[in-house]
Amino acid sequence: MKEIIISGGKSLSGRIEPSGSKNAALPIIFATIAAPGISYISNVSDIGDTAVAVKILECFGAKVKRVGNITEINTENLEYVLPSRELTRKIRASSYLIGACLARFGKFHLSEFGGCSFCNRPIDMHLYAAEKLGAEYNRGEISAKKLVGAKIDFEKQSVGATINSLIMATAAEGETVLFGVAKEPHVRAFVEFLVSAGADITENEDSFIVKKSNLHGGSVKVIPDMIEAGTYLLLGPMTEGSVTVTGAAALELESFLEPLSLSGVSVSYDGEDITLSGTPKRPISIKTAPHPGYPTDLQPQIAPLMAKYFGGRIEECVWQNRFSYLDSLMCFGVMSERNTERALIRPSIIHSSTAAAPDLRGGAALAICALAARGESKIKNADMILRGYSDFESKLKSLGANIKLYDNSANEESTACLNNPNKTKEV
Repeated sequence: MKEIIISGGKSLSGRIEPSGSKNAALPIIFATIAAPGISYISNVSDIGDTAVAVKILECFGAKVKRVGNITEINTENLEYVLPSRELTRKIRASSYLIGACLARFGKFHLSEFGGCSFCNRPIDMHLYAAEKLGAEYNRGEISAKKLVGAKIDFEKQSVGATINSLIMATAAEGETVLFGVAKEPHVRAFVEFLVSAGADITENEDSFIVKKSNLHGGSVKVIPDMIEAGTYLLLGPMTEGSVTVTGAAALELESFLEPLSLSGVSVSYDGEDITLSGTPKRPISIKTAPHPGYPTDLQPQIAPLMAKYFGGRIEECVWQNRFSYLDSLMCFGVMSERNTERALIRPSIIHSSTAAAPDLRGGAALAICALAARGESKIKNADMILRGYSDFESKLKSLGANIKLYDNSANEESTACLNNPNKTKEV
C-alpha cells in the first residue's frame, strides 16, 4: 500500500488543469466490448481504476495500447469469460459488464462489483432494466437469447443503471425509451461515444430514445474531471491561497460553487477558468442531489472547509451512510455529529495527524486536512486516492505543497487513527 506524507500549513496558489474524467472514461472503456472494432479514446487518466478496467478488458481478449494521449482498444475478436473476482471487486464500474456482455454475448455471470464501501450500492435497477429488455436471471447468471426494445421508467436517477440500459438498448430489437434517466455530464459524454460507434440515440428533456444499431469502434475525447476540479478548487479557501482550475467553467460546477459563494468565498471567472480564493464568512450548507444538484462526490471534500471556519450542515440525498469518512477526519480534529442522512460539522481546530484513506473521496478530504494543518501528516492506504486522481503528487506540488508519495507495501501497519480512537458521535 502507498502512503502520502504532507508537511502542511502552507498557503497554496497556482493553476491546475484537470485530467480526464474517471466517471466518463470507465463506462466508455467497458462499452467497447459491445462495439467490435478499434476504438480511439483520448484523454484517459492514468489512474488506478482505469488500469483495472483495461486488465478486465484484456481478460476477454481485447488488445489495448496507449500512444501518447490516445488509448487504442481493439475488441474485434473477443471471447466470453468471467473476469476474476480479484479484478471486478476493485472497481464499481465493473458493473458495466452487465450491459456490455449482454449486448455482445447475450449473457453475464454476476460477480462481486467493488469500489468504495461507504454504503450499500445495489444493482437492482440494473437488473430491472435488463429484465425489461428481455433478459432472465437464474442462479447468478443473467442471459437473453434476444434483447427486445421496451419502455423503461426508473423510479430514481441512477448513473450506472442509465449507462447499462443505454448499452443494452443499442442491441435490442426495435426501439427503447428510457425515462427517469441520469443526465450527468459523464453520462452525456458516454452517449457521445456510443453515437460515434454507430448508436442511434436521441436525447429529450426527460428521456433517451435508443434504436437498435450495429456498433463498431468509436472515437471520443474524455471530458475533464469535474470532481477533480472541485477538489483542487477547495484548496484555495482551505489554505488561504488562490487556486485556479483551467477549463472549469465548462464543467457544470454551479451547484458546487453556489454555497461557497454564499458563504463569502470569492469565486471568479476568467474565460473558461475558475479561481477560488478568500475564506468563508459564515457557515456552509449543502444538500446533495442528482445532476444538476450538488454532486455527492464533492460532499466529503467540503467538510474540512466547514470545520476550519464556521461549521456547516450536509444533507446526503444520493447515497445512504456516506458519512463514515467523518471517523477518519476526526483524527485531524474535525468534530461532527451525524445520522444516516445528515451531518452537522462543528467549527474545529484542524491539526496534523496520521489516518487511513477510508475511500476515494474521503481520502481526498484527509489530504485537504493535511495540507491545511501545520506539521507533518501521514495518509495511509493512499492507493484509494490514486484510484481517482491522476498525478496527485505533482499537481499539489505545482501549487506549492510539500508532499511526498511513498510505496510502503513492505512496511504496513495498522490503519487506525493513531491519536484519536474515538468514533464520530451518532445522532
